[in-house]
Amino acid sequence: MKHLRLEDFKRCLARVPTSVDISFAGYSEPWLNPDCTEMVEHAYARGHGIRIFTTLVGMKGRDLHRLQALRSRVFVVHVLDDGAYMNSHLVEDKYLALIRQVVDTNIASIRFIVLGEVHPDIAGIIPAEALVRARPLSSRGGSVDPKIVEPRQPVVGGLTCVDGRQYRNVLYQMATLRSAAWILNGATYWETFYATTPISLKAQFFAKSSTA
Repeated sequence: MKHLRLEDFKRCLARVPTSVDISFAGYSEPWLNPDCTEMVEHAYARGHGIRIFTTLVGMKGRDLHRLQALRSRVFVVHVLDDGAYMNSHLVEDKYLALIRQVVDTNIASIRFIVLGEVHPDIAGIIPAEALVRARPLSSRGGSVDPKIVEPRQPVVGGLTCVDGRQYRNVLYQMATLRSAAWILNGATYWETFYATTPISLKAQFFAKSSTA
C-alpha cells in the first residue's frame, strides 16, 4: 500500500486557509498511515480545526496520548459491531485495551457510534449513555451487500449548509480522489485530507485545481 507522505501532506496543507477544518477520515482508516498522528499535530499547530473519525484500527496507545494534548473539534470512534456491518475479527486484545484507554481519556469531543449491535467483547466497556446508534447503511452505488441495506426515500430539495461559516459555499464530493473540495470565489481548496490517498491522485487533483 502506498501512503501519503508527511512531507507531501505539509506541502499541500500550506495551500489551505487555516479557517478550513481538516478531517482525518475516509474509506481507508487514517491510522493505517504511520504518520497520521504527526499529520494531525502539524495541522493543529498551523491553526486548523481538527476533526477525527476513526475505528482506532492502526492507532496505538502512544498515538492516543499525543492526541489528548490537542483540542479536536470532533473525535468520533466508529465502534466495531457484532459482524453485521464491520469486520469483527479486528476485535482482539490490543484493540480492547485501546478502547478502554479511549473511554478513560479526557478528550472532551469524544463520541462513540455503532451500526447495529456492539461487539459483545466491547459492550461492557463503553457506557451505554455514551454510545450513539447510527441509521442503517444506504448504498448509492449498489456496492454494499443488499442484505445489510435498508432502502430510504431520496432527499429532494435545495442544497443548504447548516454552518454559518459555510454559507454560499458548495461541497463537491471528489469520489475518485477520496476527498472533498470547497469551490469558493473561483479557488478550490481541500477540506479533507485522507492519510492514505495515493500521491498520483493528489497530484491530479491539484493539477485540475490550478487550471480551474
